[in-house]
Amino acid sequence: MSEPVEIEGYAEVRASALIGVEGKPWTLVERVRPRFGIPIGERVTIETVVEAAFTQGRDPTAEAADLILASELGPLLESADCTYDPEPRYDQVSDYLSVERLHIDLNLKHVDLTIGRQALNWGSGLVFHPTDLYAEVVATEPWRERRGVNAVKAAIPIGDHQVTAIFAVDDDLSPLTAEEIAAPDLSGAVKATFRAGGTDLSAVGHLASDGDWFAGADLRGNLGVGWWVEGGWHGKAGAAEVVVGADYSFDVLSLLYVAAEYRYDGTGALPEDYDFASRSTGATNPFDCAFLPVPAEEVEPRTTLGQHYADASLRLSITEDFGVGGVAIVNLLDGTGYAVPDVFANVGANAAVHVGAQIPFGAGGEFRPSAEDLSYTAGAYSADLSGLVPDATLIGWVRYSF
Repeated sequence: MSEPVEIEGYAEVRASALIGVEGKPWTLVERVRPRFGIPIGERVTIETVVEAAFTQGRDPTAEAADLILASELGPLLESADCTYDPEPRYDQVSDYLSVERLHIDLNLKHVDLTIGRQALNWGSGLVFHPTDLYAEVVATEPWRERRGVNAVKAAIPIGDHQVTAIFAVDDDLSPLTAEEIAAPDLSGAVKATFRAGGTDLSAVGHLASDGDWFAGADLRGNLGVGWWVEGGWHGKAGAAEVVVGADYSFDVLSLLYVAAEYRYDGTGALPEDYDFASRSTGATNPFDCAFLPVPAEEVEPRTTLGQHYADASLRLSITEDFGVGGVAIVNLLDGTGYAVPDVFANVGANAAVHVGAQIPFGAGGEFRPSAEDLSYTAGAYSADLSGLVPDATLIGWVRYSF
């Protein structure tokens, strides 16, 4: 008798209200994300995750276009016949329906193989993970899953130890386009994990087809207090990145969990050298004019701009079904940061409700830039785009798991 198909997932509604922005200040998103596990043999399973998502409300690119047209750049654009023709939000199926995971798992005698679009998650860090070679920082978006990677992964157990090898296509974590299939970005990674005396030690290496490479290590253990150290050397940047952290759980109410870490990123810049164009406001350049600055999508993207960071996390479960928590990140050199408080409640066995906020603090730095830092300049003309960046964002979401 064959194993039944495993079906699970969730449906979610999320609302956001942006404080202190120009234009439409709200967003509403509905998502359905089922996962199907399909056994096709004793040792073979196909897994797929599809997502349907619909968004209403604020369009950051349209808001950017309005701000630019209303600025001193507006007449210049009009005289050059540079117009903004907004594209419909939903013009084709791929605008609202995507395949987030699609892989086949083969559990062989000496190796476990995963082939296809899959989740890859390495590293021990709380917010930042230098040895997570396909990383995303999602601490400020606690409702969102990491995007998948198109890869072949082989996990080889050796007693209590393990070696994992990855061959990946498309490092930018997005679905493959026809151009990327014709000229793919390739990379390979290896992680060897050794376990001894309650401590995990992993050596990690990565090499990309453009010649960039990374070599590092990840250590994690427990000495009454959980601790981790991970980091390494980025070959192309010629710089180190290291994270050191600790966590502990207290017997307070149902449970109190606290954690903190420090991060040094040698690939980042000092505050006076920040390139704010490499941090997205969610908008792309709406105009195609030769005299305008490089479009945002052509700028090498960065998750963070600086070099020295601290972050902390707290979660207090008042009961098994109700509690408060949050994450805070601060740039230690410019004093700006981000706080993400959250109140959560489980409703029955399947539903969860969260109400929270995203609150930048400080002034004139990475996480709360000045109006001058957010100006859009072409020659002697400029536009103030600070109206795209909220003073705070209120968030609420309801998720039903099935």
